[in-house]
Amino acid sequence: MALGVAADATILTLILALAALGLAVIYGLIGVINLGHGAMLTIGAYVTWACTGAGIPFAAAVVLAGLGVGLVGFALEHLVIRHFYDQPFETLLITWGFFLVTTEVIKIIFGPTLHPVTSPLPAALDLGIITLPAYRVLVAGVAVVLLGGVAALLYRTDLGIRIRAVIQNREVASLLGVDIGAMYKMVFVAGCCLAGIAGALLSPILSVGPYMGNIYLVRSFFVVIVGGIGQILGGTLVGSFLIGGSETIFALLFSQVFAQTIVFALAILILRFRPFGVLTRR
Repeated sequence: MALGVAADATILTLILALAALGLAVIYGLIGVINLGHGAMLTIGAYVTWACTGAGIPFAAAVVLAGLGVGLVGFALEHLVIRHFYDQPFETLLITWGFFLVTTEVIKIIFGPTLHPVTSPLPAALDLGIITLPAYRVLVAGVAVVLLGGVAALLYRTDLGIRIRAVIQNREVASLLGVDIGAMYKMVFVAGCCLAGIAGALLSPILSVGPYMGNIYLVRSFFVVIVGGIGQILGGTLVGSFLIGGSETIFALLFSQVFAQTIVFALAILILRFRPFGVLTRR
């Protein structure tokens, strides 16, 4: 019983970390509160549904979803966002407007109907002691790989050094020859690609619909804030456990709705005493 609960909590934590990673990258590194994150998850899911429906293998559909959403993010950043990097409230409104417009466009084109995506691994994974859904385990594994990849890029490569230099002191980094605009564009597009991949991987778990991204938008935002802004690896994992993993534990004692209420109340309480997040130093 306890092992099963721990396994479910771990899987849910990693799935939520996957959903929040794109937002964590954009908000944590360049300070843009991307309220269009939910719409990007949804676009990634729709691309996957369309590709698999056309006979394209699921793995290729996931890659195409990431690239497609990255292209959307590139257009959004180049046409609008890049002019407002020093105005966080304006970027918040712009990305929220993007979310609303995208949701309505999806409803017009595809309608409000929910579309299923067949799971590539429908069987269960029997470990002897416990049995776990094989696809959810796969998604959790992909989340670990992506989290590790982002952390390695930021802390083990020259590109990561330049990105962190821009974050710490834009003016000095510019004087040293770093292209500030290119770094910001790269981070924004990378965050969008991660959102598209997350939406693609979540599509077999959730039915694909216009409001699919709403489920993870608020949770992803809480994950980033509670875990600590700028703490891409540790903060995302801690925030995901507090928001997602702990919900599994509370759901054993209370109803699902009440468990979610407790989790969000806990998040608000944490922010009351740790306004910069659990892992962020003042």
